[in-house]
Amino acid sequence: MSKPSLKAIPKSKRSLAKGKQIGLRSKPEGKLAWDRLPFVGKDHSKYASCWDVPMSGGFFGGIAVGESIARMYLKYVRTERGNPVALSSTLLSSMLASLAAKQPTTEDEEYALKGQRTGFLSELSNWIETAVDRLGSNLDAIPEQSFVQQANEHLTRTDAALMAAIESRGAK
Repeated sequence: MSKPSLKAIPKSKRSLAKGKQIGLRSKPEGKLAWDRLPFVGKDHSKYASCWDVPMSGGFFGGIAVGESIARMYLKYVRTERGNPVALSSTLLSSMLASLAAKQPTTEDEEYALKGQRTGFLSELSNWIETAVDRLGSNLDAIPEQSFVQQANEHLTRTDAALMAAIESRGAK
């Protein structure tokens, strides 16, 4: 299989560190599965990021990029399903935080980033809908009011109260 050409990716107005490529890259050398993900690292930013993706490709290209990143994330979740320290929810949280922290400097970068966000969340939504369709029948038996009540109970709690409750249980 031939390596796809990166020449079609438009040059960003941002400077690229010497020796860095424009697109994403496979990272088989990473020690941890997380480090091997093509969208994690610091190829396109000064600091390590869980959304290390160039802000290029326009809105519609960004959608396709976001969908691809979602699939890479889902593959990571599936591959690491037997690993008790896979931390897939932590990675997802870090990905969303890194995505939100991106700072486009041009309108083109802003559109590309909006497209990436749209594609990523859309693809995750498709997978969630499929999972709920196939596995969510137990949700049908629980009235919505139960979820509302549960959420409201947690909204009135404080971390100090939770820690006190945990400590009191440990004393028994």
